[in-house]
Amino acid sequence: MIQITKSQPAPLPLPSSGTRHRQKLEARQAADPAACQVPDNKVLATRDGIYNDARVKERLRADQHDKCCYCESYFSSTSYGDVEHFRPKAGYRQAAADDLHKPGYYWLAYEWSNLYFACQLCNQRYKGNLFPLADPTRRAVAHTDALAAEQPLLPDPATENPATHLTFVQDAAQALDACGAACIQVFGLDRPELIKRRLDKLKSLKQAHFLSGLDMSLPLNPVIEAYFQKLRLTYAESVDMVAYAKQIWEAAALDAAEFAGMVRANFPALPRR
Repeated sequence: MIQITKSQPAPLPLPSSGTRHRQKLEARQAADPAACQVPDNKVLATRDGIYNDARVKERLRADQHDKCCYCESYFSSTSYGDVEHFRPKAGYRQAAADDLHKPGYYWLAYEWSNLYFACQLCNQRYKGNLFPLADPTRRAVAHTDALAAEQPLLPDPATENPATHLTFVQDAAQALDACGAACIQVFGLDRPELIKRRLDKLKSLKQAHFLSGLDMSLPLNPVIEAYFQKLRLTYAESVDMVAYAKQIWEAAALDAAEFAGMVRANFPALPRR
C-alpha cells in the first residue's frame, strides 16, 4: 500500500444522483432506526449504478494508476476491478468470524472520499465487509454519529501514509504496529500468489539494476558480452537494453509503479515522484 492522491472535485454522478439518494437513505434511517438494524434487511439498499458509473471508475483508476488500492497489483488487463467502499456501505464486521452487523456506513455509499479501486481478490475474498476498530463501542452506526470518534485499524490510503504502519522485508509484508497487522490480515497481503508476484518483481528489478549499471562506452566484461551474444543482441540493441533497464530501475518506486510500497521499503533511495 502507498498513499493515494484523489483528484477533485468528485466525479458525476456522485454529487448529483448520489447526494439525492443519500438523503433518501438518511430519511429512511431516521424514520425507523430499529428496522435498519434487523439482520438481512434491505431498508438502506444502495444503488450500485451510481458508484459504479463509468466516470467514477475511470477517475479511480486514473488516480490509482490502474493499481489495486490495497495490494498494489496491476490487474485491469484481466479483470474489470471493483469500486471498493473503504467503510462498508451495507453492513460491517469487526472480525472475519463475526456476523454481519447492520446498518453499514450507508451515508458514505456515494462519498468520493470513501471510494477506491480494488482487485476482486482484495475486495471480495479478503476485505469484504471487514472494518475493525480499536474500540468497537465507538463505531458510527448512523449518519448523525461522528466518524472522528472512530479509531480504524485500517489506514485510509488517501489520508494516511500506510508506510507508517506497514513495511516489507524483501517480498514479505511486515507490520510495524496493530494497524499494519490488520492490513496484512484483512487485505490478505501475505497470500501465496501475491507473495510470488512480489518476489518475481524484486528479482526482475535487481536484474534491471545490474544492467543499468553497465557502462556501454567501455569494453565489456567477457561474461557480460557473452550474455548479450546469447540473447542475439547487436551492440546497438544492447545499449538500448541497458538504457531501458535504467528506466525501469529509476521508475520502480514511483506512485505509478506496481508494488511501489515494497520497492520503497527495500530501496529507500529511489525517487518516489
